Amino acid sequence: MTAHGVDHVEFFVGDAAQAAHYYCTTYGFRVVAEADPLTGLAGARSLVLAHGGVRLVVTSALHDDHPVSRFVRRHGDGVRDVALCTTDAVSDFARAVAAGAEAVAGPRTFEDGSGRVTVATVAAANDLVHTLVQRDDPSGSFLPGRYRSISEAAVPTAELFRSIDHLAFCLRPGSLAGVVDFYERALGLRHTYYEYIVVGGQAMESKVVQDESRGITFTMVEPDPSGARGQLNDFLDGFDGPGVQHVAYGTDDIVRAAGELRESGVEFLSTPAGYYSSLAERGIDVDIDTRALQELGLLVDRDEWGHLIQVFTRSPFARRTVFFELIQRVEARTFGSGNIKALYEAVERERVQAPGLTVRAGR
Repeated sequence: MTAHGVDHVEFFVGDAAQAAHYYCTTYGFRVVAEADPLTGLAGARSLVLAHGGVRLVVTSALHDDHPVSRFVRRHGDGVRDVALCTTDAVSDFARAVAAGAEAVAGPRTFEDGSGRVTVATVAAANDLVHTLVQRDDPSGSFLPGRYRSISEAAVPTAELFRSIDHLAFCLRPGSLAGVVDFYERALGLRHTYYEYIVVGGQAMESKVVQDESRGITFTMVEPDPSGARGQLNDFLDGFDGPGVQHVAYGTDDIVRAAGELRESGVEFLSTPAGYYSSLAERGIDVDIDTRALQELGLLVDRDEWGHLIQVFTRSPFARRTVFFELIQRVEARTFGSGNIKALYEAVERERVQAPGLTVRAGR
């Protein structure tokens, strides 16, 4: 397989214009392309948002009897497509289908004077799909002839997001091994990391799959049914099954990014003061003042290669399903056990403090 990165993440939403406004005003995205029936997108409106190396697509239906409407009625606003960069969409699609993936849409080529893009789509599970995207010119139009480009506003001199670092999938109990096997067989990813997490009476298993370059990182997590029901079960109930639970944006300056996003209205999960007093005892030291870490709620951990700094948002969605993360890697390649547990503890505090909401997390 030649898949080596995340091209874009598409959300099916109730109102694309409203969703785009939220991402632009709070996260600093810009609308760079759009599609609708006039461009050949039947019964829907779609907006492409860009920020640094991250592309999001938000799509909403124009009538009730449309696949997007059916998705939103079942799941609420959520991730429909995690599209992957590839150098050979046709061959990768054929290999995935031969390995057992369900074909959603065969190879199609879109081209005009601005470029040429070949795409093909396979199904994952519970309405999640993966579109394989081959771009002859990565800097060209999003989808020539289908999406019309929009003149960009002035681009910030230093954008906050470098790339999509990883995505976390919440799975049904007992399905983790089968899902990991699917991604290994169909998309050529490798199982690289395992963690068993216990938070209070809850327990969960997690595995990570990646491509060779680590441009694609999917973190899969399932609740252990022998433990108490918790935040993962909340996600499965609210989303009506498994799905993408959070999207992590990689950044080279998490202090600046978290500070600017908080100023623009993004709400982050809080962390108790005791977490920061224990950093020295854990032998964790990064070149950021502890007071700054605590003020922004940043979590710090390490693996055998280096350190990582993370912070997690509250979910902006009505069902409190999908949320977002900022992550800065200082040579770290995996995920620190301390941060994983701290994330679950932070979300569990949210559940206790606001039992009427179902804020959830998964890694």
